Amino acid sequence: MERLANPSWQSVAFVVAVLALVRLTIGRLKAPAAKRVGEVAESLAIAIFLVFLVIRPTLVQAYYIPSGSMRPTLLESDRILVNKLIYRFREPRLGDVMVFQSPPAAKKGEKDFVKRVIGVPGDEIRMQSGYVMVGPEQYHHPELRVMLRGHSERSNIADIQVKLTAKGVYVDGRKMTERQIAAAAGQPGARVVVHPGVILRNGKPLNESYVSEDPDRPYPAGPDDAIKVRKGFLFVMGDNRNESSDSRVWGLLDRHRARGKAMFIFWPPNRIRWLR
Repeated sequence: MERLANPSWQSVAFVVAVLALVRLTIGRLKAPAAKRVGEVAESLAIAIFLVFLVIRPTLVQAYYIPSGSMRPTLLESDRILVNKLIYRFREPRLGDVMVFQSPPAAKKGEKDFVKRVIGVPGDEIRMQSGYVMVGPEQYHHPELRVMLRGHSERSNIADIQVKLTAKGVYVDGRKMTERQIAAAAGQPGARVVVHPGVILRNGKPLNESYVSEDPDRPYPAGPDDAIKVRKGFLFVMGDNRNESSDSRVWGLLDRHRARGKAMFIFWPPNRIRWLR
């Protein structure tokens, strides 16, 4: 499916040439059926030429999502349309879901990635990990996944999603009561205080309702350190915050690697929607 959606220009040129040859060969025949076949071949050649050699390289292109690094915004096997023209007229903005060529440090060759823009030139980015206090004890995401595994239907502890928000603790999307959390910690009746992980942009927390989990690791390692986004670069992250290889791993992204802005999910049918 991916090869059909994004064939090489050589493949497109070959198909167009074959269709043109069919048109020229059949066009010499006088039979009505031959004439119709020739017209269809000509129309297909023009359409394929326009879509794959004019529209796709400059305006809109289809992309396939191979991993879960952008969950829940994008799921594995989603197919999206990317606006390749927009960044010719404006710079990427905070919150854009962007497709870009992977940087050399990612060691993925010419592969395309999709992440969300979290920092633009001039921004300082810092990430605080989330944790829960049950009485005097502190629990981070790894401990919470083990502690609350009884409230998840997933057999693999690493797959259990624990999201900490100002409204409470959610396990695989289901909100836990303070009583359930305290009981799971072996401290029935203890006070439960939730401290969600946050991204600090220029010292202010981002409101990120789109993430699958709040961050479970600090970034940078030093509690008072921050990453300064230099001119000509961007800081990008996956929405599946704890399962994404992004700027935290391979550094700032060169602006010139941006391919375009992801705009629309067109497949599968039950996922059709605009992206934000």
